[in-house]
Amino acid sequence: MQPAAFGATVVTAHPAKVAAFYAEYFDLQITIDLGWFICVRRGDASWELAITERGHASVPAAVSATTESSNVFGFVVDDVDKFAARLVEGGVELATELVTEPWGQRHFFVRDPEGTWLDVIQLVAPDPEWLAANTPT
Repeated sequence: MQPAAFGATVVTAHPAKVAAFYAEYFDLQITIDLGWFICVRRGDASWELAITERGHASVPAAVSATTESSNVFGFVVDDVDKFAARLVEGGVELATELVTEPWGQRHFFVRDPEGTWLDVIQLVAPDPEWLAANTPT
């Protein structure tokens, strides 16, 4: 059986603040806003991001008790340098420098207002030497 859709959830004490971050910087639209539960999505994408209030009855107690996120959400963008500049101009601190990886990614990490790790990625051409050394023949 294959899943019909995919979604991820950020559990937070501040759903509106987290939703506003994704709306402002990732151009996601709010599709549901119940105050304690907000969904954001980009256009007719087949995925969505849910933002749920910590401590709500729908959230398992063990999840609500965890306040440090080790999840990483990846977002692929067209121009990672421009995206990073926009975040910095908005007062958002980048967690890492922009790096071009030999396997074909230029990216950086940032954290949303709840502390969820975000890997912002631009796909670039892989380094030919790396590709030759790491591609099965």
